[in-house]
Amino acid sequence: MALRTLQANISLLLLLLVCLHFTTEKSTAAISSREKCECIEETGSVQWKKITDYKIIEKYPLCNKVQIILQLPGKNVCLNPESKQGKKLQRCWKGIKFNIRKKKACLMLKRKNGPKNPKKH
Repeated sequence: MALRTLQANISLLLLLLVCLHFTTEKSTAAISSREKCECIEETGSVQWKKITDYKIIEKYPLCNKVQIILQLPGKNVCLNPESKQGKKLQRCWKGIKFNIRKKKACLMLKRKNGPKNPKKH
């Protein structure tokens, strides 16, 4: 009787191990074959005044593109690094030599066509 219980427990344990093996193997394969980029959808531009912070992630082995993640009130948005605004932000980031303390300066970028001067009467 004890032998049958032991055999049943061993069989159950083997079945559990086989199930675990196949479950973990499939999920690992799915993760490793797909890029690990944080940005899937990108926008072309965002109003500068709405950006509270940003993060620029350079290319790395699991993601073959530059990613710009903008923090807006209540959400994060990915900016297209090839857009005009994306290139401007990247130039500034490189210009401050990736200094985190100076990164807010890049959010103060003025538009090329600044505000129009008020008409004098």
